[in-house]
Amino acid sequence: MKNDRRTARLLLTTLVVAGSALVAQAGIKSERVLAAIIERTPAPRLVAEGTQLKTAEAIAATLPHAKALWGIGGSMEPLYATNTAVIVQEINYDDIKKGMTVVYIKSNGHRVAHSVVGETRGGYLVQGVNNDEEDAELVTADNFVGVITQAFASADSTFRAETTKRLAAKGKIHTGDRT
Repeated sequence: MKNDRRTARLLLTTLVVAGSALVAQAGIKSERVLAAIIERTPAPRLVAEGTQLKTAEAIAATLPHAKALWGIGGSMEPLYATNTAVIVQEINYDDIKKGMTVVYIKSNGHRVAHSVVGETRGGYLVQGVNNDEEDAELVTADNFVGVITQAFASADSTFRAETTKRLAAKGKIHTGDRT
């Protein structure tokens, strides 16, 4: 009897700890928003360590209104790991869509790359994939730099493939060659 209670208590403790870990995970929870991000944000191409930015710069030089940027920080992990180089191209502000990952300049002068999660009268709501909340600042025509059209990383993440598979199984996303 004591062993049964001890086993039950251990099992309950394990479930509570595991449940807490799931709840404590940061990031975008909406499957609809995640589906839009998977569909409209390019997967990084794998390149040799140390060549990410050089590769992005070479390609950006051949594209109209494009620039290569070096990504740092964890707000877009695991979609884009730190040290992922991206190509940002100018597009018409009115062509921004939910799920695109855009670059904008915050009021403190820092450039930020986050995914569009909504739209208001004042601008677009953006959020880092790994952040619990939307950014405090909106993306407006005045601070919008461009949209990420290509990315280059030296390491892969299973996030995109696993999320795509899960969303496809629920019929929330159509799979193609962008996994």
